[in-house]
Amino acid sequence: MKRLAGLDKSRIAITALLLGGFSVIGVGLVTVTEEATRTRIAESQLAVLLGQISAVLIPGSFSNNPADTAFLLPDPAALNLPPLKPTLSDPKQAMAASVAAGIVGFRAIKAGKVVAVVLPVITHFGYSGDIKLIIGIDRDGKITGVRVTRQNETPGLGDKIEPEKSPWIYGFNDKSLNNPDEKGWAVKKDGGVFDQFSGATITPRAVVGAIHQALRYVQAHHEQLFSLPAPHEAQPAINLPAATHNEVPHE
Repeated sequence: MKRLAGLDKSRIAITALLLGGFSVIGVGLVTVTEEATRTRIAESQLAVLLGQISAVLIPGSFSNNPADTAFLLPDPAALNLPPLKPTLSDPKQAMAASVAAGIVGFRAIKAGKVVAVVLPVITHFGYSGDIKLIIGIDRDGKITGVRVTRQNETPGLGDKIEPEKSPWIYGFNDKSLNNPDEKGWAVKKDGGVFDQFSGATITPRAVVGAIHQALRYVQAHHEQLFSLPAPHEAQPAINLPAATHNEVPHE
């Protein structure tokens, strides 16, 4: 009986060790899987961002990858952008967090000169909440493209601001503060030149206002936006997946 009891204790000890080992391995595998998933999600989000940046720039007008020139915006509140929380002291971490939050600008460069900037802007006046846009503007103040990056507008009505739903968003290409004039920067129902949607005026009104706001922002900060920083002042680069940056058609 004593011998059997000793064997049982040995088996229990071995079983406990095996279970403990499997538990450690299992936790390790879960951790590795979660980390790999987070990495894939981050890469996917950055790839989408790269596509959005390219979509609002004119193909062939720049020679760099604009995503490599991300920079922290002066006076982001003027574009209704939220402050980065929590505040990070490490420049690389702050840049990565700001990119993830969508509160940075990008520069398109050719022959050592900034030819256009890409900026985010938020309007709080959408029918179903905030609408977030990304806008390309060249150094002459002309719009090179606009895309919606976040919206919750009514399907079949307000969501026509999406290029997949209608060509309405392309109507801002080549527009500027002077084209149309101040009064023209409104939907037709309000005396402006931009179409509203049948049964949905609030959404296009909000988008028109946000784009006009971005143009005024560029005018106010033109020198800072279109100047290349000195090497020692350059913002930390972010790592985006490799891609050709002129593949998205510009309509």
